[in-house]
Amino acid sequence: MKRIIFFLLISFLLASYSYANNLQIGAISKVDNTHLQFSIQWDNSWKVTGGPANWDAVWIFIKYQDCATNYLPWQHVGLSTTSSDHTVTGGVLQIDAVPDGKGVFIHRSAAGSGNISSATVTLKMTMTDNSYNYQLNGIEMVYIPQGAFYAGDGNRGAGNQYGFTGNSALSPLLIDNTVQSNGLTASQYLVNTGWGSSAALPSTFPMGYNAYYCMKYEISQEAYAAFLNTLTYDQQLTRFSNAPNSATGTFVMAGLPNPQNCRNGLRIKTSGQVSNIPAIVGCDLNLNGTFDEADDGQNVACNWLSWSDLMAFLDWAALRPMTEFEFEKACRGSASPVAGEYAWGTTTLLAANSGAIAYPGATNEISITTGAGLCAHNVNSYTSRGPLRCGFAASLTSTRTVAGATFYGVMEMSGNVSEQCLGGYSYNYSSFTTQNGDGNLTSTGIADTPNWPLVGGGNAGGGTCRGGNWYDNSSNLGQVSNRDWMTWNGNQSKDSRVGGRGVRTF
Repeated sequence: MKRIIFFLLISFLLASYSYANNLQIGAISKVDNTHLQFSIQWDNSWKVTGGPANWDAVWIFIKYQDCATNYLPWQHVGLSTTSSDHTVTGGVLQIDAVPDGKGVFIHRSAAGSGNISSATVTLKMTMTDNSYNYQLNGIEMVYIPQGAFYAGDGNRGAGNQYGFTGNSALSPLLIDNTVQSNGLTASQYLVNTGWGSSAALPSTFPMGYNAYYCMKYEISQEAYAAFLNTLTYDQQLTRFSNAPNSATGTFVMAGLPNPQNCRNGLRIKTSGQVSNIPAIVGCDLNLNGTFDEADDGQNVACNWLSWSDLMAFLDWAALRPMTEFEFEKACRGSASPVAGEYAWGTTTLLAANSGAIAYPGATNEISITTGAGLCAHNVNSYTSRGPLRCGFAASLTSTRTVAGATFYGVMEMSGNVSEQCLGGYSYNYSSFTTQNGDGNLTSTGIADTPNWPLVGGGNAGGGTCRGGNWYDNSSNLGQVSNRDWMTWNGNQSKDSRVGGRGVRTF
Protein backbone atom coordinates (compact mmCIF):
# COMPACT_ATOMS: atom_id res chain seq x y z
CA MET A 1 0.00 0.00 0.00
CA LYS A 2 1.35 3.43 -0.90
CA ARG A 3 2.52 5.57 1.99
CA ILE A 4 3.53 9.22 2.07
CA ILE A 5 5.49 10.11 5.19
CA PHE A 6 7.74 12.89 6.42
CA PHE A 7 10.33 13.62 9.07
CA LEU A 8 11.40 16.98 10.45
CA LEU A 9 15.15 16.99 11.04
CA ILE A 10 14.95 19.97 13.34
CA SER A 11 15.35 21.23 16.86
CA PHE A 12 13.46 23.98 18.66
CA LEU A 13 14.45 26.95 20.77
CA LEU A 14 12.50 27.69 23.92
CA ALA A 15 10.73 31.01 24.43
CA SER A 16 8.47 31.32 27.47
CA TYR A 17 7.68 27.63 27.26
CA SER A 18 6.90 27.80 23.54
CA TYR A 19 9.00 27.00 20.51
CA ALA A 20 11.04 29.91 19.22
CA ASN A 21 11.54 28.58 15.70
CA ASN A 22 8.55 26.22 15.59
CA LEU A 23 9.38 24.82 12.16
CA GLN A 24 6.36 22.93 10.88
CA ILE A 25 6.33 21.00 7.62
CA GLY A 26 3.04 19.48 6.58
CA ALA A 27 2.46 16.05 5.06
CA ILE A 28 3.74 15.69 1.53
CA SER A 29 1.22 15.04 -1.26
CA LYS A 30 1.46 14.34 -4.97
CA VAL A 31 0.05 17.04 -7.28
CA ASP A 32 0.77 15.02 -10.41
CA ASN A 33 3.40 12.53 -11.52
CA THR A 34 6.20 15.12 -11.45
CA HIS A 35 5.16 17.56 -8.68
CA LEU A 36 5.06 17.20 -4.89
CA GLN A 37 3.47 19.66 -2.47
CA PHE A 38 3.58 20.43 1.26
CA SER A 39 3.12 23.35 3.67
CA ILE A 40 5.89 25.05 5.64
CA GLN A 41 6.04 27.66 8.39
CA TRP A 42 8.43 28.72 11.13
CA ASP A 43 9.01 31.49 13.64
CA ASN A 44 11.81 34.03 14.12
CA SER A 45 13.08 33.95 10.58
CA TRP A 46 15.51 36.64 9.49
CA LYS A 47 17.34 38.08 6.53
CA VAL A 48 19.90 40.83 6.99
CA THR A 49 21.27 42.70 3.98
CA GLY A 50 23.65 45.05 5.81
CA GLY A 51 26.51 44.20 8.16
CA PRO A 52 26.77 40.41 8.49
CA ALA A 53 24.51 39.86 5.48
CA ASN A 54 23.01 36.45 6.12
CA TRP A 55 19.76 34.61 6.71
CA ASP A 56 18.22 31.44 8.03
CA ALA A 57 16.88 28.82 5.64
CA VAL A 58 15.47 25.31 5.49
CA TRP A 59 17.24 22.66 3.42
CA ILE A 60 14.56 20.44 1.92
CA PHE A 61 15.38 17.04 0.44
CA ILE A 62 13.17 14.06 -0.34
CA LYS A 63 13.65 10.30 -0.38
CA TYR A 64 11.50 7.80 -2.27
CA GLN A 65 10.87 4.08 -2.19
CA ASP A 66 9.06 1.84 -4.66
CA CYS A 67 5.84 0.58 -3.06
CA ALA A 68 6.45 -2.84 -4.59
CA THR A 69 9.87 -3.19 -2.94
CA ASN A 70 9.42 -1.69 0.51
CA TYR A 71 12.68 -3.06 1.91
CA LEU A 72 15.01 -1.96 -0.85
CA PRO A 73 17.03 1.21 -0.18
CA TRP A 74 15.32 4.55 -0.13
CA GLN A 75 16.61 6.64 -3.03
CA HIS A 76 17.19 10.38 -3.31
CA VAL A 77 14.59 12.33 -5.30
CA GLY A 78 16.08 14.52 -8.00
CA LEU A 79 14.59 18.03 -8.12
CA SER A 80 14.69 20.56 -10.92
CA THR A 81 17.83 22.71 -10.93
CA THR A 82 15.80 25.71 -12.20
CA SER A 83 14.43 27.78 -9.30
CA SER A 84 11.42 29.00 -11.29
CA ASP A 85 10.21 25.40 -11.67
CA HIS A 86 9.39 25.45 -7.94
CA THR A 87 6.74 27.68 -6.35
CA VAL A 88 5.86 28.95 -2.89
CA THR A 89 2.79 31.00 -1.98
CA GLY A 90 2.65 34.23 -0.02
CA GLY A 91 5.44 36.34 -1.50
CA VAL A 92 7.65 36.30 1.63
CA LEU A 93 9.68 33.23 0.75
CA GLN A 94 11.80 32.19 -2.19
CA ILE A 95 13.08 28.81 -3.32
CA ASP A 96 16.67 28.39 -4.44
CA ALA A 97 17.34 25.31 -6.54
CA VAL A 98 20.85 23.85 -6.41
CA PRO A 99 23.01 22.70 -9.35
CA ASP A 100 23.02 19.01 -8.40
CA GLY A 101 19.25 18.83 -7.89
CA LYS A 102 19.58 17.12 -4.50
CA GLY A 103 17.23 19.53 -2.73
CA VAL A 104 16.24 23.18 -2.39
CA PHE A 105 16.79 26.01 0.07
CA ILE A 106 13.73 27.94 1.26
CA HIS A 107 14.31 31.33 2.87
CA ARG A 108 13.13 34.94 3.02
CA SER A 109 13.15 36.77 -0.28
CA ALA A 110 13.83 40.22 1.22
CA ALA A 111 15.30 41.76 4.34
CA GLY A 112 13.15 41.35 7.41
CA SER A 113 12.52 39.30 10.53
CA GLY A 114 9.65 37.63 12.30
CA ASN A 115 7.40 34.63 11.85
CA ILE A 116 6.75 32.92 8.54
CA SER A 117 3.07 32.03 8.24
CA SER A 118 2.01 28.84 6.54
CA ALA A 119 2.99 28.75 2.87
CA THR A 120 2.40 26.09 0.25
CA VAL A 121 5.48 24.74 -1.49
CA THR A 122 5.33 22.89 -4.81
CA LEU A 123 8.49 21.17 -6.06
CA LYS A 124 9.16 19.74 -9.48
CA MET A 125 10.89 16.37 -9.65
CA THR A 126 13.18 15.20 -12.43
CA MET A 127 11.57 11.76 -12.36
CA THR A 128 8.06 10.44 -12.95
CA ASP A 129 6.14 8.94 -10.06
CA ASN A 130 5.49 5.22 -10.46
CA SER A 131 3.70 4.65 -7.17
CA TYR A 132 6.34 5.61 -4.64
CA ASN A 133 6.54 6.17 -0.91
CA TYR A 134 8.05 9.54 -0.02
CA GLN A 135 10.00 10.83 2.97
CA LEU A 136 10.19 14.62 3.27
CA ASN A 137 13.13 16.03 5.24
CA GLY A 138 13.85 19.57 6.44
CA ILE A 139 17.03 20.75 8.15
CA GLU A 140 17.42 24.28 9.50
CA MET A 141 20.46 26.02 8.06
CA VAL A 142 22.24 29.37 8.34
CA TYR A 143 23.81 31.13 5.37
CA ILE A 144 27.46 32.07 6.01
CA PRO A 145 28.34 34.80 3.50
CA GLN A 146 31.53 35.17 1.49
CA GLY A 147 34.13 37.26 3.23
CA ALA A 148 37.45 37.41 4.99
CA PHE A 149 37.92 36.12 8.54
CA TYR A 150 40.70 35.21 10.95
CA ALA A 151 41.76 31.66 11.74
CA GLY A 152 43.36 31.39 15.17
CA ASP A 153 43.02 33.76 18.11
CA GLY A 154 46.65 34.26 19.13
CA ASN A 155 46.21 32.09 22.21
CA ARG A 156 48.54 29.16 21.55
CA GLY A 157 50.12 27.92 24.73
CA ALA A 158 48.99 26.18 27.90
CA GLY A 159 45.56 24.66 27.36
CA ASN A 160 45.78 25.20 23.61
CA GLN A 161 48.92 23.40 22.64
CA TYR A 162 48.37 23.11 18.90
CA GLY A 163 48.23 26.51 17.24
CA PHE A 164 46.10 27.04 14.16
CA THR A 165 48.48 29.39 12.38
CA GLY A 166 51.93 28.96 10.95
CA ASN A 167 55.18 27.72 12.42
CA SER A 168 54.44 28.41 16.11
CA ALA A 169 53.25 31.93 15.33
CA LEU A 170 50.70 33.39 17.72
CA SER A 171 49.21 35.87 15.29
CA PRO A 172 45.84 34.98 13.74
CA LEU A 173 45.90 34.30 10.01
CA LEU A 174 43.64 36.36 7.75
CA ILE A 175 41.83 34.11 5.29
CA ASP A 176 40.91 36.42 2.44
CA ASN A 177 40.32 36.08 -1.30
CA THR A 178 44.05 36.00 -1.98
CA VAL A 179 44.58 33.09 0.40
CA GLN A 180 41.56 31.22 -0.93
CA SER A 181 42.68 31.76 -4.53
CA ASN A 182 46.31 30.80 -3.96
CA GLY A 183 45.96 28.12 -1.28
CA LEU A 184 47.99 27.69 1.88
CA THR A 185 51.61 26.62 2.21
CA ALA A 186 53.57 25.08 5.05
CA SER A 187 54.49 28.48 6.47
CA GLN A 188 50.82 29.43 6.79
CA TYR A 189 49.08 26.32 8.10
CA LEU A 190 51.67 24.19 9.83
CA VAL A 191 51.66 21.60 7.11
CA ASN A 192 54.75 19.40 7.43
CA THR A 193 55.08 20.27 11.14
CA GLY A 194 52.74 17.54 12.31
CA TRP A 195 49.99 19.99 13.27
CA GLY A 196 48.03 20.15 10.05
CA SER A 197 47.76 18.69 6.59
CA SER A 198 50.81 16.77 5.42
CA ALA A 199 50.56 18.61 2.09
CA ALA A 200 49.90 22.20 1.08
CA LEU A 201 46.23 23.08 0.69
CA PRO A 202 45.23 24.18 -2.83
CA SER A 203 42.63 26.77 -3.80
CA THR A 204 40.05 23.99 -4.23
CA PHE A 205 40.15 23.28 -0.49
CA PRO A 206 37.27 24.99 1.40
CA MET A 207 39.11 27.44 3.63
CA GLY A 208 35.99 29.34 4.62
CA TYR A 209 36.32 32.50 2.55
CA ASN A 210 33.61 31.49 0.08
CA ALA A 211 29.96 31.35 1.11
CA TYR A 212 28.35 28.17 2.40
CA TYR A 213 25.36 27.01 4.44
CA CYS A 214 25.87 25.54 7.92
CA MET A 215 23.42 23.45 9.94
CA LYS A 216 21.96 25.70 12.62
CA TYR A 217 21.98 22.89 15.17
CA GLU A 218 23.89 19.72 15.84
CA ILE A 219 22.28 16.54 14.52
CA SER A 220 19.45 15.62 16.86
CA GLN A 221 18.48 12.13 17.93
CA GLU A 222 15.23 12.41 15.98
CA ALA A 223 17.18 13.35 12.86
CA TYR A 224 19.54 10.42 13.21
CA ALA A 225 16.62 8.05 13.78
CA ALA A 226 15.02 9.29 10.56
CA PHE A 227 18.27 8.53 8.75
CA LEU A 228 18.57 5.04 10.22
CA ASN A 229 14.98 4.26 9.28
CA THR A 230 15.74 4.64 5.56
CA LEU A 231 18.58 2.09 5.55
CA THR A 232 18.49 -1.56 4.56
CA TYR A 233 19.25 -4.23 7.14
CA ASP A 234 22.82 -4.60 5.89
CA GLN A 235 23.35 -0.83 5.97
CA GLN A 236 21.98 -0.68 9.52
CA LEU A 237 24.35 -3.46 10.51
CA THR A 238 27.24 -1.06 9.86
CA ARG A 239 25.66 1.89 11.64
CA PHE A 240 24.22 0.08 14.71
CA SER A 241 26.28 -0.95 17.73
CA ASN A 242 23.89 -3.85 18.34
CA ALA A 243 22.46 -6.03 15.60
CA PRO A 244 19.28 -4.70 13.94
CA ASN A 245 17.49 -7.99 14.74
CA SER A 246 18.04 -7.46 18.48
CA ALA A 247 15.02 -7.38 20.77
CA THR A 248 12.70 -4.41 20.94
CA GLY A 249 14.13 -1.85 23.36
CA THR A 250 17.77 -2.61 22.56
CA PHE A 251 19.92 0.51 22.42
CA VAL A 252 21.19 1.38 18.96
CA MET A 253 24.12 3.75 19.36
CA ALA A 254 26.46 2.18 21.91
CA GLY A 255 27.34 -1.27 23.17
CA LEU A 256 27.08 -0.23 26.80
CA PRO A 257 24.32 -1.88 28.87
CA ASN A 258 22.57 1.46 29.18
CA PRO A 259 23.85 4.35 27.06
CA GLN A 260 20.76 6.26 28.22
CA ASN A 261 23.02 7.19 31.13
CA CYS A 262 24.71 9.46 28.58
CA ARG A 263 21.31 10.73 27.41
CA ASN A 264 20.96 8.82 24.17
CA GLY A 265 17.50 7.27 23.86
CA LEU A 266 17.73 5.72 20.39
CA ARG A 267 16.37 2.17 20.70
CA ILE A 268 14.99 -0.54 18.45
CA LYS A 269 11.25 -0.02 18.13
CA THR A 270 10.62 -2.99 15.83
CA SER A 271 13.22 -5.72 15.36
CA GLY A 272 14.61 -6.37 11.91
CA GLN A 273 15.12 -9.66 10.12
CA VAL A 274 18.62 -10.68 9.05
CA SER A 275 19.52 -9.44 5.55
CA ASN A 276 15.85 -8.86 4.82
CA ILE A 277 13.73 -6.43 6.83
CA PRO A 278 15.44 -3.47 8.54
CA ALA A 279 14.74 -2.45 12.11
CA ILE A 280 12.61 0.55 12.95
CA VAL A 281 14.28 2.97 15.37
CA GLY A 282 12.59 5.36 17.76
CA CYS A 283 13.37 7.57 20.76
CA ASP A 284 12.68 6.32 24.29
CA LEU A 285 14.85 8.40 26.60
CA ASN A 286 12.51 7.89 29.56
CA LEU A 287 12.81 4.09 29.20
CA ASN A 288 9.12 3.37 29.69
CA GLY A 289 8.80 1.29 26.53
CA THR A 290 6.55 3.80 24.75
CA PHE A 291 8.41 5.40 21.87
CA ASP A 292 8.54 8.99 20.65
CA GLU A 293 6.66 10.58 23.54
CA ALA A 294 7.02 14.29 24.24
CA ASP A 295 9.84 13.67 26.74
CA ASP A 296 11.76 11.00 24.84
CA GLY A 297 14.65 13.26 23.85
CA GLN A 298 14.01 13.64 20.13
CA ASN A 299 15.58 17.11 20.15
CA VAL A 300 18.58 16.24 22.32
CA ALA A 301 21.84 16.44 20.38
CA CYS A 302 22.84 13.01 19.10
CA ASN A 303 26.03 11.71 20.70
CA TRP A 304 27.85 8.40 20.15
CA LEU A 305 28.55 9.39 16.52
CA SER A 306 31.79 8.10 15.02
CA TRP A 307 33.43 9.88 12.08
CA SER A 308 32.05 7.18 9.80
CA ASP A 309 28.54 7.70 11.22
CA LEU A 310 28.72 11.43 10.54
CA MET A 311 30.03 10.95 7.01
CA ALA A 312 27.18 8.53 6.24
CA PHE A 313 24.52 10.92 7.57
CA LEU A 314 25.93 13.88 5.64
CA ASP A 315 26.22 11.91 2.40
CA TRP A 316 22.61 10.73 2.84
CA ALA A 317 21.42 14.32 3.44
CA ALA A 318 23.41 15.67 0.44
CA LEU A 319 25.53 17.82 2.77
CA ARG A 320 29.28 17.59 3.47
CA PRO A 321 31.71 17.82 6.40
CA MET A 322 32.86 21.25 7.45
CA THR A 323 36.55 22.06 7.68
CA GLU A 324 38.31 23.54 10.68
CA PHE A 325 38.48 26.82 8.77
CA GLU A 326 34.73 26.84 8.21
CA PHE A 327 34.17 26.07 11.89
CA GLU A 328 36.09 29.20 12.88
CA LYS A 329 34.39 31.31 10.18
CA ALA A 330 30.91 30.26 11.38
CA CYS A 331 31.86 31.14 14.95
CA ARG A 332 33.91 34.32 14.60
CA GLY A 333 32.55 35.81 11.39
CA SER A 334 34.26 38.97 10.29
CA ALA A 335 35.02 40.12 13.85
CA SER A 336 38.54 40.49 15.14
CA PRO A 337 39.70 37.53 17.25
CA VAL A 338 39.48 37.66 21.03
CA ALA A 339 42.07 35.47 22.75
CA GLY A 340 40.32 32.53 24.37
CA GLU A 341 36.88 33.46 23.06
CA TYR A 342 33.97 31.05 22.83
CA ALA A 343 31.49 30.76 19.98
CA TRP A 344 29.46 33.70 21.35
CA GLY A 345 32.44 36.05 21.00
CA THR A 346 33.46 36.55 24.64
CA THR A 347 35.52 34.71 27.26
CA THR A 348 32.53 34.42 29.63
CA LEU A 349 31.63 30.80 30.45
CA LEU A 350 28.78 29.50 32.62
CA ALA A 351 28.26 25.77 33.11
CA ALA A 352 24.94 24.14 32.28
CA ASN A 353 24.49 20.40 32.60
CA SER A 354 21.88 17.70 32.28
CA GLY A 355 21.67 17.32 36.04
CA ALA A 356 20.16 20.80 36.36
CA ILE A 357 17.46 21.07 33.72
CA ALA A 358 13.72 21.60 33.58
CA TYR A 359 11.45 19.41 31.45
CA PRO A 360 14.14 16.78 30.78
CA GLY A 361 13.95 15.19 27.37
CA ALA A 362 11.12 17.42 26.18
CA THR A 363 11.08 19.87 23.29
CA ASN A 364 11.11 22.69 25.86
CA GLU A 365 14.03 21.34 27.90
CA ILE A 366 16.02 24.21 29.43
CA SER A 367 18.86 24.71 31.86
CA ILE A 368 17.90 25.83 35.36
CA THR A 369 21.12 27.84 35.37
CA THR A 370 20.81 30.97 33.23
CA GLY A 371 23.10 33.77 32.19
CA ALA A 372 25.68 34.87 29.65
CA GLY A 373 28.03 32.23 28.26
CA LEU A 374 25.76 29.31 29.19
CA CYS A 375 27.46 26.17 27.91
CA ALA A 376 26.83 22.44 28.37
CA HIS A 377 30.23 21.30 29.66
CA ASN A 378 32.22 19.98 32.62
CA VAL A 379 29.76 17.38 33.92
CA ASN A 380 32.42 14.71 34.55
CA SER A 381 29.80 12.05 35.21
CA TYR A 382 28.28 9.49 32.89
CA THR A 383 25.36 8.65 35.19
CA SER A 384 22.17 10.26 33.90
CA ARG A 385 24.22 12.99 32.28
CA GLY A 386 24.83 13.87 28.66
CA PRO A 387 24.15 16.48 25.98
CA LEU A 388 21.20 18.88 26.17
CA ARG A 389 18.48 19.81 23.72
CA CYS A 390 19.70 21.61 20.61
CA GLY A 391 19.18 25.34 21.14
CA PHE A 392 18.48 24.92 24.88
CA ALA A 393 19.85 28.35 25.89
CA ALA A 394 18.00 30.55 23.38
CA SER A 395 14.72 32.42 23.69
CA LEU A 396 12.90 35.17 21.84
CA THR A 397 14.64 37.82 23.95
CA SER A 398 18.07 36.26 24.55
CA THR A 399 21.19 38.04 23.38
CA ARG A 400 23.97 36.31 21.48
CA THR A 401 25.98 35.66 24.66
CA VAL A 402 22.97 34.34 26.58
CA ALA A 403 21.82 32.12 23.70
CA GLY A 404 25.31 30.82 23.00
CA ALA A 405 25.02 31.81 19.35
CA THR A 406 27.82 32.43 16.90
CA PHE A 407 28.40 35.63 14.91
CA TYR A 408 25.99 34.35 12.25
CA GLY A 409 23.42 32.69 14.54
CA VAL A 410 24.63 29.07 14.56
CA MET A 411 23.94 27.31 17.88
CA GLU A 412 26.10 25.26 20.27
CA MET A 413 29.43 25.53 18.48
CA SER A 414 30.96 25.57 21.98
CA GLY A 415 29.91 22.73 24.29
CA ASN A 416 27.13 20.11 24.17
CA VAL A 417 28.72 17.60 21.75
CA SER A 418 32.12 17.91 20.13
CA GLU A 419 31.99 19.03 16.49
CA GLN A 420 33.69 16.67 14.06
CA CYS A 421 35.48 18.70 11.40
CA LEU A 422 37.79 17.85 8.53
CA GLY A 423 41.30 18.63 9.69
CA GLY A 424 43.61 17.35 12.38
CA TYR A 425 47.27 16.49 12.01
CA SER A 426 49.73 14.60 9.85
CA TYR A 427 47.15 13.61 7.25
CA ASN A 428 46.99 14.66 3.63
CA TYR A 429 43.50 16.07 3.20
CA SER A 430 44.49 18.44 0.40
CA SER A 431 42.28 16.59 -2.10
CA PHE A 432 39.10 17.43 -0.18
CA THR A 433 36.88 19.88 -2.05
CA THR A 434 33.43 21.44 -1.73
CA GLN A 435 31.74 18.39 -3.27
CA ASN A 436 28.48 17.64 -1.47
CA GLY A 437 27.09 14.20 -0.75
CA ASP A 438 24.97 12.59 -3.46
CA GLY A 439 22.22 11.29 -1.17
CA ASN A 440 23.22 7.64 -1.50
CA LEU A 441 25.42 5.22 0.45
CA THR A 442 27.15 1.96 -0.36
CA SER A 443 25.28 -1.31 0.14
CA THR A 444 26.92 -1.55 3.57
CA GLY A 445 25.92 1.96 4.68
CA ILE A 446 29.18 3.82 4.10
CA ALA A 447 29.58 7.27 2.55
CA ASP A 448 30.85 7.04 -1.01
CA THR A 449 31.59 10.64 -1.97
CA PRO A 450 35.06 10.92 -3.56
CA ASN A 451 37.86 12.46 -1.45
CA TRP A 452 35.95 12.27 1.82
CA PRO A 453 38.09 10.63 4.53
CA LEU A 454 36.09 7.64 5.75
CA VAL A 455 37.87 7.44 9.10
CA GLY A 456 38.75 10.24 11.48
CA GLY A 457 41.51 11.16 13.82
CA GLY A 458 45.28 10.94 13.99
CA ASN A 459 47.33 10.11 10.93
CA ALA A 460 44.79 7.42 9.97
CA GLY A 461 42.19 9.89 8.79
CA GLY A 462 41.13 13.45 8.21
CA GLY A 463 38.76 14.15 11.08
CA THR A 464 39.24 16.16 14.25
CA CYS A 465 37.00 17.55 17.00
CA ARG A 466 36.40 21.17 17.91
CA GLY A 467 34.30 23.13 20.40
CA GLY A 468 34.32 20.97 23.54
CA ASN A 469 31.47 18.86 24.87
CA TRP A 470 29.11 18.18 27.77
CA TYR A 471 31.50 15.91 29.70
CA ASP A 472 34.91 17.56 29.55
CA ASN A 473 35.95 20.82 31.12
CA SER A 474 35.48 23.20 28.20
CA SER A 475 37.17 26.20 29.76
CA ASN A 476 39.84 25.47 27.15
CA LEU A 477 38.27 22.92 24.81
CA GLY A 478 35.25 25.08 24.06
CA GLN A 479 37.31 27.99 22.81
CA VAL A 480 36.83 28.69 19.11
CA SER A 481 40.48 28.25 18.16
CA ASN A 482 41.38 25.43 20.55
CA ARG A 483 42.86 22.38 18.75
CA ASP A 484 43.73 20.14 21.70
CA TRP A 485 41.65 17.36 20.15
CA MET A 486 43.46 17.47 16.81
CA THR A 487 45.06 14.14 17.79
CA TRP A 488 41.66 12.60 18.58
CA ASN A 489 41.42 9.11 17.15
CA GLY A 490 37.75 8.74 16.29
CA ASN A 491 38.17 6.21 13.51
CA GLN A 492 35.15 3.90 13.56
CA SER A 493 34.50 4.06 17.31
CA LYS A 494 31.53 5.87 18.84
CA ASP A 495 31.99 8.29 21.73
CA SER A 496 29.35 9.62 24.13
CA ARG A 497 30.90 13.10 23.91
CA VAL A 498 30.92 13.38 20.13
CA GLY A 499 28.27 14.41 17.59
CA GLY A 500 28.42 16.74 14.63
CA ARG A 501 26.73 18.82 11.96
CA GLY A 502 27.24 19.46 8.27
CA VAL A 503 27.55 22.27 5.74
CA ARG A 504 26.66 22.65 2.09
CA THR A 505 28.23 24.55 -0.75
CA PHE A 506 25.53 25.49 -3.18
